[in-house]
Amino acid sequence: MNSSGLCMIGTIQRYIFPYFARGWFLHFFGGVNMGLSDATQNKTRVEAIRTLPNFITAIRTISCLVIFSIAGYTQDMSLNIVGLVIYWALDCLDGYLARRLEQETIVGAQFDILSDRILIAYFYLNYLSITSGPVLIVSLFLLNFMVFDHYLSNQYLRWSIISPNYFYKIDRIVWALNWSAFGKFINTGPVTLLLLLTKSVIAPGVILILVLIIKGYSFYRLSKLVPPTVIEFD
Repeated sequence: MNSSGLCMIGTIQRYIFPYFARGWFLHFFGGVNMGLSDATQNKTRVEAIRTLPNFITAIRTISCLVIFSIAGYTQDMSLNIVGLVIYWALDCLDGYLARRLEQETIVGAQFDILSDRILIAYFYLNYLSITSGPVLIVSLFLLNFMVFDHYLSNQYLRWSIISPNYFYKIDRIVWALNWSAFGKFINTGPVTLLLLLTKSVIAPGVILILVLIIKGYSFYRLSKLVPPTVIEFD
């Protein structure tokens, strides 16, 4: 084969094939809709269920439920922590991929929110069963996460936005306190880490009070907001 033929094959392998392979992959998982208008793509994207991030959320939910079940049955705190680490890692991954592949959906956001509540509750039930940890701190933590934070996390549905990640379009302060990188971390991270790494209840208790104050302030700001008819994406 002459050099021009080899060059053509090389071009196909390097540029054209990866393009179509990536297009097929994203199309299968609902990321792109070839041949549709932008408006139709946006509508279809919002309604999509079979997306890669949702698949990862499902894997996260099922795998962590299995791990937490085994940890609870065997009273193995190390395995319980392994389940928590896997939960955190896959929670970050599905969110990153949803944004990176433009596969953020209302269904995906709801799935993620529900999965978070189930898995964190299961982890802490195991934690109390295995370690006989501070019941009051854990109870207040779960009350905040399962009730207050759950309510706040669903308030995005009052506006035409896909997930809480876009709540800065509505109220930047509420978004920063709850769904920015800082807000997401402080919501569960410090209390959980302090309970696992220290035997003191004072430090996690102080952090928990701070989190509850943040939630109360967020409720107050939300009560002052009036949902508009339409919010357009940039």
